[in-house]
Amino acid sequence: MGLTRKDLEFRTENVIIEFTEKVAAAMQERGMSRVELAQRLGVSKAFVTKLLNGNPNLTIRTMVSLAAALECELLVDIQPRAQSSHDRLDKTNRETGVAYCHEPDEAYGKGKKQKQR
Repeated sequence: MGLTRKDLEFRTENVIIEFTEKVAAAMQERGMSRVELAQRLGVSKAFVTKLLNGNPNLTIRTMVSLAAALECELLVDIQPRAQSSHDRLDKTNRETGVAYCHEPDEAYGKGKKQKQR
């Protein structure tokens, strides 16, 4: 069963949205403004705004540059459909009650502390 062009466009949009939301969250965690991110990337604030608004021409090179400017790593992964990120997240939630894309930062008061037994 092949994917339609519409399916691919939908999936692409979702990936872009997820990525830009993670960039925005990383900026917020670091107290970084769009101006500071633009300076680190060597681009204009308008360019950063365009990227964060879901620029459909987001390249891997730009994604790597954004991650580096945020002192993060870009991780690209593919999974069989039975092991999609949604399925893994559901499994994580069922097993632990908590799911993180990264370790919670206690300094910011984020995440749930595990109950000690």
